[in-house]
Amino acid sequence: MSDNQELEVTEDASANSSVKRWFIIGFGVLGGMIVLALVIAVVVALTSAEGGLATGFQVVRDALIIILALQGVFISVAMIVLILQFSALVNLLKNEVKPLIDEVRDTASAAKGTAQFVGKNVAEPVIKVASTAAGVTAFLGEIVGIRRNINGRNRLKD
Repeated sequence: MSDNQELEVTEDASANSSVKRWFIIGFGVLGGMIVLALVIAVVVALTSAEGGLATGFQVVRDALIIILALQGVFISVAMIVLILQFSALVNLLKNEVKPLIDEVRDTASAAKGTAQFVGKNVAEPVIKVASTAAGVTAFLGEIVGIRRNINGRNRLKD
């Protein structure tokens, strides 16, 4: 990796961790505010003069309804983020990976063509020359062997 790529990776990682940290802080603060509001509502309802316990249950009920509504909002936001991430993935596959696969396919085709060319125009002639040379060498070796045998037999007769 070059220095620029390493710098971009570390900047992306730090930006990603910063976004995560802010989401965690935001959700923590929101959760704390909900719990605090619930506690305050229960305390106020119980200390009021008019039917404290019934009012307390009504406040708790209302708070839970609000929490469920907020949960629906959070789920909707999460679904939107999921859809956006999915579309980014599809875009990445379409615009980045597909051209890369096409290049790999073209490179493999070129390598296959090169191998066929080398096999036909280099390997075949070399094999033919080597086999012809081996045949000629074997032929000459046989002729020399026959000549030696003929000359050796004539010497034995003399």
